[in-house]
Amino acid sequence: MAFRFVHAADIHLDSPLQHLDEYPGAPVEEIRLATRKALARLVDFTLDSEADFLIVAGDLFDGDWKDCNTPLYLISELKRLRDADIPAYVALGNHDAANRTILSLPWPAHVKFFDPKKPQRIPVRGVEAALYGQSFRERHVAEDMTANFPMGDPGVFNIGVLHTSASGAPGHEMYAPCSLDSLRSRRYQYWALGHVHNRVQLATDPWIVFPGNIQGRNIRECGSRGCYLVDVDDGGRVSLAFEPLDVVRWEVVRVPVGRGSAAADLDELAQAAIERAAAEAEGRSLAVRVHIEGCGPAWKRAAADLPGLRNRLRLSAQEASVPVHIEKVEVAAAAEEPAEEADGGPMEELRALIREFAGDESLLNDLAEQFADLKTRVQGAVPQGQEAVDPQDPALLREALGSVEALLEGAEK
Repeated sequence: MAFRFVHAADIHLDSPLQHLDEYPGAPVEEIRLATRKALARLVDFTLDSEADFLIVAGDLFDGDWKDCNTPLYLISELKRLRDADIPAYVALGNHDAANRTILSLPWPAHVKFFDPKKPQRIPVRGVEAALYGQSFRERHVAEDMTANFPMGDPGVFNIGVLHTSASGAPGHEMYAPCSLDSLRSRRYQYWALGHVHNRVQLATDPWIVFPGNIQGRNIRECGSRGCYLVDVDDGGRVSLAFEPLDVVRWEVVRVPVGRGSAAADLDELAQAAIERAAAEAEGRSLAVRVHIEGCGPAWKRAAADLPGLRNRLRLSAQEASVPVHIEKVEVAAAAEEPAEEADGGPMEELRALIREFAGDESLLNDLAEQFADLKTRVQGAVPQGQEAVDPQDPALLREALGSVEALLEGAEK
């Protein structure tokens, strides 16, 4: 029975990497082609690992493409798998749901799309395994699709393929929601899921896995991105190995500054933190958000001149060990201010309230609930294929609270 396969999801081919300004020295071309290069790395890895097949659990594309170059590039890459006789099995997700144009493209014969009308069982040629999956028939799927999936076959290794939010994940819309119990009820040995862009193993008995997307697209998608190589031995036991595929890696570079940090030390402290991140990037280009937190002279200098600091860091980042793009520079006050500044009247009370909201998960959730209507309106106004800013995202709310505190600091000058 022993075999191996690659589990990937959320390719989002030619999706733009967001909030990256063009400026002299920025790795613009590498950023623009990042999703294509990540796809090529996925195909290379599938070939090099001698996998028996590839699974893509949704969102090949990011929506409607601007021209035919996007699908043609994908087809050309998948043809490399055809030449090695490696089949690819694809479940369409919410971003490419049952698109007639997609399905009518000249796909190589070894690329198999799951039926959007009902769950489909596909036996894997030459391997004692069967796949069970269903593509999205429309963009918004509110029901649990797993309820109609066939029961697993006790004579083979059973793999479910589905694009789903599962039991829910912060920052992701609810699509085809399902519970762990509903997944387990199908009696499969592995669930190859997609849609959640962070790498998550929900369970190991059976394996229920999100590999995450193959290329981060914004600051909410930090760290390594890639796919899983799944090995199944003769006894049906599973082992997973993560393979990073990302070309441009997003990171938040945190720069703590204390009361003893002089204003003149600010740039050096930030540059050192950026260089440490570059050294840990495994040779990849970096898109970084510099987060300066603390108090004292260095922090006040950052709060007073963010544009100037950003420009200086963009210039110095050109000397880093890998290409670095400074996406943004932000400041936040430390949780505890110096004792001599504690009695600050109404302004200090407002600061304390902001810090309380930022540090208390329940208060932050209460604040997020106030933006439910705004989230609905924002999503309705954004064209299909583009990602809407989520005003209920905890990271975004904390960032906004930090910005308000920086404004308060400037108002007292």
